[in-house]
Amino acid sequence: MGSRYIAGVQRLTAILACACAVACGDPPAPAAIRFLHTFSPAETELFNAVIAERGLTVESSLVPFARGQQVIGEILATGQRCPDLIRIDATWLPGLRAQLVPVPGELASLDWTPEAAALGQQDGAWWGVPQTVDGLLVVRDAALPAPASPSIDDVGAAARAARTPARPHRLGVRVDAYWFVPWLRAEGGDLAPDALGAPHAVRDGATAAGGATRALATFAALFGEVAAPPPAAGSEAPEELRRFRAGEVAYWITGPWQFGELGDASRIAVSPLAGAPRGGQLLVVPTCAARPEQGWRLAAELASVPVATRLAQAFSTIPTRTSALAAAPPLARAAADALRDAVPLPRDPLTPLLFDDLNPALAAVVAKDATPEEAIAGVRRGWQRLAGDAR
Repeated sequence: MGSRYIAGVQRLTAILACACAVACGDPPAPAAIRFLHTFSPAETELFNAVIAERGLTVESSLVPFARGQQVIGEILATGQRCPDLIRIDATWLPGLRAQLVPVPGELASLDWTPEAAALGQQDGAWWGVPQTVDGLLVVRDAALPAPASPSIDDVGAAARAARTPARPHRLGVRVDAYWFVPWLRAEGGDLAPDALGAPHAVRDGATAAGGATRALATFAALFGEVAAPPPAAGSEAPEELRRFRAGEVAYWITGPWQFGELGDASRIAVSPLAGAPRGGQLLVVPTCAARPEQGWRLAAELASVPVATRLAQAFSTIPTRTSALAAAPPLARAAADALRDAVPLPRDPLTPLLFDDLNPALAAVVAKDATPEEAIAGVRRGWQRLAGDAR
């Protein structure tokens, strides 16, 4: 009787289990972590593979970098379909900080490099998990000599010395406010409303224009002389890469975001650039996130040494943790050294907005549609208007 009783219980249990499966359905799948990012297509592909391997369910969306701050700001303002984690540029942090959750202590206390830690903090508190460090440096073929010094004058001199009749444009530089910063800083200015430079004393018998005007004149004179005329708007990155690969450019001012497409990294050398801006990417959790703890979980995975090392090996990007940097490829470590003395852009909500006035002004002067004096006067008015609106 005991055996029949046990068998009966087993059959009843099986029937109840089947009934429950029919009535209740399969166990619900874990909710996806909502992630909004600015990865490139190649980085996105590797990210998807890494996340799948680590058993995370992530619903990721790409926002174009050029529109990133605007799109993210609109999402956070409405609070609709808010991500659990967002990848932002470090310059966006001051403008978004009021809508972000502070970084948990266990993440803030990891072995961040000093450069990375500076990006993730503001006013003594942690607001973002550093994911990459980047900035402007000088890239060259390892067979070429390094510029005599990091100064913009010596970088230009090295490019001029490398010219040949067939290849006169040996310097790679972009008509963009970010690239203009070293020239602006060389004249005492910066990317800030009150830092365009005051008029200088008489120089060479003539009254010099303001420092920013002189910086713009020097920068614009590079194009058509030692730098090629700029390509059509929107094609800058692929054209820069093509010219460097073809050997047309000897000294290329760019950042680590281009390393992944350079090919054989062993033939590449990098050098510092005086006055270069340094920045990076941060992982932040907004206050409107439905599951902030899951956002920090994904941030911890992306900042982990295995994942950071894998990204560095694939793209030669600069890891943000000392342990990951030690295991990074030589090019990534050399880039980290080259950016050590670079200076971040001013940490101000206005900083990203200043590009809107300065970029078209640079393009107009390079195209000879405006003089440096006219362009800087217009930029100064635009920046003062922004500063007044912010008050």
